Order: sequence, then C-alpha cells, then structure tokens
Amino acid sequence: MKLTILGSATPFPRRDSPCSGYLLSDNESTILLDCGSGVFAALLECVDPNELSGVWISHLHPDHFADLPALANWAMNTPNAKKISILGPEGWDLRMNYFLSGEADSDVCSSLFTIGHISDGQITKLGGFNVHSRAVHHSVTAFGVRITRADKSFAYSGDTGPCDALKDLASEADLFLCEAGAESHSEYHLTPQQAYDTAIGADARALILTHIPGRPVGFQYPWPDSIPVRLAEPGLQQVIGE
Repeated sequence: MKLTILGSATPFPRRDSPCSGYLLSDNESTILLDCGSGVFAALLECVDPNELSGVWISHLHPDHFADLPALANWAMNTPNAKKISILGPEGWDLRMNYFLSGEADSDVCSSLFTIGHISDGQITKLGGFNVHSRAVHHSVTAFGVRITRADKSFAYSGDTGPCDALKDLASEADLFLCEAGAESHSEYHLTPQQAYDTAIGADARALILTHIPGRPVGFQYPWPDSIPVRLAEPGLQQVIGE
C-alpha cells in the first residue's frame, strides 16, 4: 500500500496547499480519504476519478468535505463516469442533494454515487481494502479509520481529541496518519505531542502528523529515539510497511 498526501491544510486551503485529502493505493485499488477544500484539483493530478475504488469521508466540516461537490460536478459532466462508492457520516448525501439542486426533496446524489453511511465499528470493503471505521471525539459526528490489505495496516485519525477508539485504530499500525491541529490541549483536536504519544502507546510503527495549521508553539521534531515521524505536505508519498 502507498499513501499520497493531496492536501493537509486547515481550516482553509492556501495556494498549492489543499485541505485534507489522502490517497491510499496499491496495484489494484485506490481510495480517497476525505475531500476537503481544494482537494479535487490535486486529485486530478494523481488519478482519473474513474479509477477510484471509493471515497471515505471522516466528518462534514468543509476542510474535509467541501470538494465533494466538485467530484459530483465531474460525475455530472463526464460521459460514462463511474458511479463511485462514497461512505460518509449519516446525512452527507442530504447536504449534497440540497447543495446541488436547491431542493430539499432532491435525490440527485443517488444518480451519481453509490451512497453509504458510516457507523461506529462498521467494517466494509472499498476495492480490495478492508475498511474499519470508529467513532472519535470531535465537535460533530466524526470517524477515524483503520485500513488493511494482506499483512499491511494503515490508520487515520480524522479530526479528534484524545479518545480510546484512536488507540484501538492505531494499534500496531504500519503507518498512523494523525491530525495535530491544536497548539495546546483541546477537547476536539490533538497536539503534536498527543499524536506522538498516541502512536507510541499504540505501538504504531511510523507516524505522519497532518492537519497542522502552522508550526505549533513548543513543537519539536523529530523526537529523540522516536519511531519514524514525518510532517504531511502536498505530494508526500510513503509506502506503508517500509
């Protein structure tokens, strides 16, 4: 498996720096994790959307969700566009229906996508990947995810404060992609130190810190005698398990 960072900015995109969007791929499958503001253009530089095995959305804040309308516009204006499977929190499709049509009773999303909703503990397949979603602690309904294929494992926190589910998701993961959006302790986000401590406590084998609005006060990198730690940036690629 290989991770490609399309974007990691928060809370809004900047020039050449989209919000949260991450591609996970192998020789057979490619899935998109989150589709925040500015991500769709970056996606097109890496893959034809028709090649996507699915999309997984952690929560419905714009920096993780706002470019789904761009994906929908692609689907509406591309002959023979693939009907991509999209998994997201309950209600994602209702928001999209109204956004795209302006009508409360519209069901346009079902004509464009295969619609799925995430629940805590849900295990499903996207392409050849096994996708295990867990509810995490954020200001809105939000999920983290653990994805496995053969003997490789990858975990992504989504946006969350400290919670037990996060350690479960990251347990012995070959790569843990963890948000670190807080400069000081916060209910709904992690500091870089908390993300690192979570990775160590879960025996994760490598860590990528993402969703950092700027280099936080007191941020030290790398930690001495640490597991491998990197900062997410657009275009970064990492083979999982190497």
